[in-house]
Amino acid sequence: MANEITRLLPFRQYDENDVVNFYSFDGETGQAGSVVKVKTANLTDEPVQYVQRGDANSFQTTLGKGLSMYPEVPYKVEKATDTGVGIKPLGILLRDIRNKDENGENLLYYPEKKEELQCVVSGEAVPVATRGLFTINTKGLTNGKVPAINDFAMPSLDGTITGVTPTAGRGHHVDHAHSVGTFIATGLRESQGSTTDAFAGAYAILKLRC
Repeated sequence: MANEITRLLPFRQYDENDVVNFYSFDGETGQAGSVVKVKTANLTDEPVQYVQRGDANSFQTTLGKGLSMYPEVPYKVEKATDTGVGIKPLGILLRDIRNKDENGENLLYYPEKKEELQCVVSGEAVPVATRGLFTINTKGLTNGKVPAINDFAMPSLDGTITGVTPTAGRGHHVDHAHSVGTFIATGLRESQGSTTDAFAGAYAILKLRC
């Protein structure tokens, strides 16, 4: 199925006022539920630029003396990839970034399917949530490991999230300052009989607070 790359499960609660629709993702593909941080945001640039896409999923932009350009948001986010001090996450992606659907159809020219998959294509603005409740599936947890309830949620490898238990040695204020929230519930999904659960494994509800 095409939606298997997502790192979010359906249950979520958030306010649209806590969603940033200002950036595009710096990459051809990305997963909803990934933790991201701002990479570039130069306000002297136009909010929309027209570019010649160089990826294999775009059509040739020139034909004879004609030129067809693609719109792109120049302000970029990228995955937050570690828990180090100084990492300043913006939030989590609410939509996947894809170029093709499960049948290999190019989503640049298939907007109906893009909406069905709840995704955007590379270069389009992608919604980033900064607060709310979100259910993170096993793909969004670092190494698929279930966190402990009340653990601080910290960005980790490839934009996944890991749980960190505050200790006296580290200091509560240090963990809190660099977390993206706390885990308030955890569970385990299992395949039932002959039905395979694409998201079998640990999952957790994240109280996001960036």
